[in-house]
Parts: sequence; structure tokens; C-alpha cells
Amino acid sequence: MLSLSNKDEKISRRSLRIISQIAYDVSGILLNDKKEDLVFSRLNKRLRENKISNFEEYCDIIQSDAVERSQMIAALTTNVTAFYREKHHFNYLSNIIRNGFINKIKNGEELRIWSAACSSGEEAYSAAMTASEILADLSSAKMKILGTDIDTNMLERSRIGFYDLEEKKSIPLEIFNKFCLEKGKEFTFKKEILETVRFKSLNLISEWPFESKFHAIFCRNVAIYFDKPTREKLWSRLAERLHVGGEIYIGHSERISNPDLLGLRPVGLNSYKRVK
Repeated sequence: MLSLSNKDEKISRRSLRIISQIAYDVSGILLNDKKEDLVFSRLNKRLRENKISNFEEYCDIIQSDAVERSQMIAALTTNVTAFYREKHHFNYLSNIIRNGFINKIKNGEELRIWSAACSSGEEAYSAAMTASEILADLSSAKMKILGTDIDTNMLERSRIGFYDLEEKKSIPLEIFNKFCLEKGKEFTFKKEILETVRFKSLNLISEWPFESKFHAIFCRNVAIYFDKPTREKLWSRLAERLHVGGEIYIGHSERISNPDLLGLRPVGLNSYKRVK
């Protein structure tokens, strides 16, 4: 996976091979030749925090310690997120609820949305507020937002549900006033939002411990870490979990090849609708 030049090495070839192979086997992350400096900078912090002498010792640990393997994967991935990031996707979500599923929801169907790589929770809470704004007048409406991530540290932040007031600027003022509560230098969400969102640990390349179908799935900036076979398998599995008429939203640099073979049709910027 990683082939190094003969320049001065920060990590031995053996250590890089082990780290690369474990990352791929555990999470599907592909570490190519360009990621050498990233691997060093991200994992060197883990060594310092745990008073580990060198990468050879660290490799011995990750081969036998599942907890540290999880911490390694978390360190190697980037958690860049914000409320209502790529706002057009939330506009699309609003549209399919209003114009596609509202009658089914009125008749008792539960609205289900999946934030498949939720990081610290901003995406999942944004989806919850988007849906709640539409369904506010439907007292009988049922809704469930599932947020999953491989990074247990991020999931804990998500569950706590408190965010720095600086992040408030990403949320439209009317929505903030309707669904959020300021608490000193932080803010959180009103009960009706917190009760709709659940966070669970999930490795997207492993078996999924649920069989539910969703009306919308956010899976953004995840597949960029995978090789082509892993990406294509992920898109196929996600498509199977969409209701007909539901949509999947992916990252701005990601594409689904041959979406028609998955029963999908492009309908907007990095958005695909299940049509069959």
C-alpha cells in the first residue's frame, strides 16, 4: 500500500506497512504514497500522549489492542463539519419531505434519516431541525434521525449535544430561535430535537446491525478514503437502504458511478434519488 522512497524515514517501512494494512482491513481507509507525512503527524501525537517510544512499539500495540486500533482510525480521518454544511442538501431534504413523503407521514409512517458519518453531530442535528420545521404542525408525526460514526470520541461529543456559540452563525437565525437554547458560552437543542436523534458506533464497511430503510441518507466525504471496490460496495448497500423516492447526499468531490444500476438517478449537486 505505502511504498517509501529512500529518503530519511520518519517511520520505518515495516511500521508504515503495518499501519496501512490495519487501517485498510479495519475501516477500508486506503493510505497511498502521498499520506506518509499525514500518518506521521497524526499518529505521532498518539505516541506522545501514551508515552510510546517509537512506531515499532506502537505497531505492536495496534496489532493486539482493539481500542487503540479505533483511536488510530480516528486520528487518521479528518473531522471537518459544520451545521448546515453544503446547505443545498438540506434544501433537497426539505423538498422531498414536503413534496414526496408528507402524506405518508400524515398517515403514520415514521420519517427516518441517516447521517452515516456524523462526526460530532452537526449534520444529524441539522437534518433534525430541517425536518422538524416542516413537521411542526403535525402533532402525530413520527421522526427518527440516526447518526453513526466509527470515531467513538466524536460520538460522545454528539451525544452530549453542546456546541460553542461560535457555531451558531452557521444556523439560520429563525431556526436557531425555534430549536436551540443558549447556555452560557455554548448552546444546545430543545427537547423535541434531542429526542429525535440517536447516535451509534458503526463501521461502514462492516455488517450493519439494522435493516431499516430511510427516506434520506447523508454519507458525505467518507468514500474519498476508500478504494474503488470499497466505494462501489458502499454505494450499493446505501442504495438498498433507501425508500423509493428517497435521496442520498454525498460529498462535493465524490461521484456514484453508473447510478442507474443501483436504481438511482442524479437529481442535484451530489444528490441521487432512488427511482426503482
